[in-house]
Amino acid sequence: MKALITAAATELLRSEAAVSERMDWLAQGLLRYAPKKLWDILRTQDTDDVAQLADREAVLTALGQRLLEHGAIVETEELLECARQWQVPVDGLVDRRLAEAYERSGDTAKAEARLRDLLKRQPRDIEAIQTLYRLVKASGRVEQAHELLNHLMDTEPSLAMATFAYRERDRIGESPGRLVRIALLSSYVVEPLIPFLDLECRRAGLSPSFYLGAFNQYAQEILSSSSDLYSFNPEVLFLALAVEDLFPGISRIPSVEELGGRRVEILDTIVTLVRELRARSKALIVVHELTPTDWSPHGILDNRQANGLVGWVEALNRELADTLLSGDAYLLPLRQVVSRVGTRTGTDRKLRCIAKMRFAEGALREIARYSMRYVKPLKGLTRKCVVVDLDDTLWGGVAGEVGPDGIQLGPTAPGVEFVEFQEVLLNLTRRGTLLAVCSKNNPDDVMPILRDHPKMVLREEHFSALRINWRHKAENLREIAEELNIGLESIVFVDDNPIERELMRQLVPEVLTVELPRDPSQFRSMLEDMSDFELLALTKEDEMRVAEYQVARKRRALGRSSASLEEYLHSLEIRAEVVRAQPTDVNRLVQLFNKTNQFNTTTRRYQARDVEGFMRSTEHHVCVLRVADRFGDHGLVGAAVVRAEGDTWWIDSVLLSCRVMGLSVETVLLARIGEAARRCDVRKLVGEFVPSAKNRPAEDLYRRHGFRPIDGSQSVQLWELDPGVDRLESPAWIAVAGE
Repeated sequence: MKALITAAATELLRSEAAVSERMDWLAQGLLRYAPKKLWDILRTQDTDDVAQLADREAVLTALGQRLLEHGAIVETEELLECARQWQVPVDGLVDRRLAEAYERSGDTAKAEARLRDLLKRQPRDIEAIQTLYRLVKASGRVEQAHELLNHLMDTEPSLAMATFAYRERDRIGESPGRLVRIALLSSYVVEPLIPFLDLECRRAGLSPSFYLGAFNQYAQEILSSSSDLYSFNPEVLFLALAVEDLFPGISRIPSVEELGGRRVEILDTIVTLVRELRARSKALIVVHELTPTDWSPHGILDNRQANGLVGWVEALNRELADTLLSGDAYLLPLRQVVSRVGTRTGTDRKLRCIAKMRFAEGALREIARYSMRYVKPLKGLTRKCVVVDLDDTLWGGVAGEVGPDGIQLGPTAPGVEFVEFQEVLLNLTRRGTLLAVCSKNNPDDVMPILRDHPKMVLREEHFSALRINWRHKAENLREIAEELNIGLESIVFVDDNPIERELMRQLVPEVLTVELPRDPSQFRSMLEDMSDFELLALTKEDEMRVAEYQVARKRRALGRSSASLEEYLHSLEIRAEVVRAQPTDVNRLVQLFNKTNQFNTTTRRYQARDVEGFMRSTEHHVCVLRVADRFGDHGLVGAAVVRAEGDTWWIDSVLLSCRVMGLSVETVLLARIGEAARRCDVRKLVGEFVPSAKNRPAEDLYRRHGFRPIDGSQSVQLWELDPGVDRLESPAWIAVAGE
């Protein structure tokens, strides 16, 4: 038999069959009976030799598995490395089994390395992510474990995976991040929403805790002062009520009179609940819009009937929105949110019948994402600036190659996609979001487009900073942040080049680098889907912001032409006013407390209820600083909260907008506080400073103004001044109202 086999092998090698067929025949035999021998042969071959194998990927994948079955770990590692050099993809199964072999041998570091290498090649390999998560979790690396749970959810965003990730987070402990307390009350089951909301919070760098009200017990929870809801002390509360629960007979063609009566009852119910919440909680209140999930029983005649339901619900929601506005609560546009996935796929009648659940997975994901539009601004996570590339981002084509007349930009495709994208960027500026350009280009090629192209929506004056050169974009972005006096974490970077995006993520991870779609028609949707630009209120300062930064350029030009800093400051003709805060200032003050990170002595994040409480209190003083100069009005740019305790005043917080840092206007604010303290015979002013990762610009505020350090703690520095002895004077270059 041995001689027969030898003869057959010899004949095969001499045959006229294709080389690839003969190699494949030999490989299959060795693969089955002598995998190590096959590897000894293959490892010496070059790329061209291996290319002769008929099914290279399948052979190497099978060989890797056979080597592992024989305990040949080193050879399997070599095989994977050679496969990379040969540019032959090997199934991830080999990597996963090799990682398991390393783990069994006790070498978890190599097991992790193998899995991470696999995920670089196949980032959506769910089994690899799960195994890596298990290893990281076992080693106690909490932050990495949370990141891997996020990766799992990105890869498989199902309710089952969301629930798994949510439960796992409880087991591994909290990740670093700002805490946020979220309460959900409803007339139907909303518990499946929590895992999705948990994920969205963690993606935003928040560490959430949740309070879920008992099923359909929302009224009892709100109306009872001893409710666990108030012990939880939520920062934001979502109230989800189904119109069918508030009006059980809505599907039975109610009369006009019945609809009118029910409208009043429903509004009274919700208004009463919101009023009670406002009285007992400082939470931001968000009420879900009332949205029927069934077709109108009137069919196509609904809008012709006096008792039509579609129009009745729309009118009810409009009236509810107006009512909530006066009560400082918000109405979440539930119908619009669910429409993103479609009512048919967003709702599940079976779940509604057996579990009192109104929404299916797709709708739950969208509701969670939209809910972050309230949570992010509440926690001061609104992004302040969008930095955009030019070629193939603001317009189609490369301006340096095709010229202004050759770019794609206009009312028809290709070109209208970029017009629409520019429109949504322009809309952001009307909410106070800044725009900047960071482009590798010749200025002479692109500036004529920004200034004169007839189809451009955005012009040079819409951009608060321009970096058009051939330097690294990360370097340019840092300069933009410095010029605009904002933190890198306030910036969103938009670029069509995936290499530039990846470099930005690696070199400046604080910046939010978005994954721009390949299809320009999706650019607008990508930006509109983001929850990073929301404001809880639009103030005069927001509307003025873009114009203010344009004026800042003129100030910088004046500074460069001045002989000295003092001459420059005098030439600005700065005017300042410090007064007690008024109710109309509340929205702007809440923005300052929650968005100011740099010049903020304590970074305490006060909400509207806190500010209003300070203003009503006889023990607190809330001072606001308004500034203007020869170039324009800065508006309300500073604030301080002072707490009176006998003959001592405690300066709880001092905040200053980045737009006026460097003008010494903070001295005016402290001087006025000192003057008021003297009039009230206060013997000590005590300033608090709580160091954070971002408030270095405020750390020497009290030392610079003559305060002396006193005993504090490691987390809170205390500084003392006697206002009767140490008088603060406003700078000579600032004209202070009332002086």
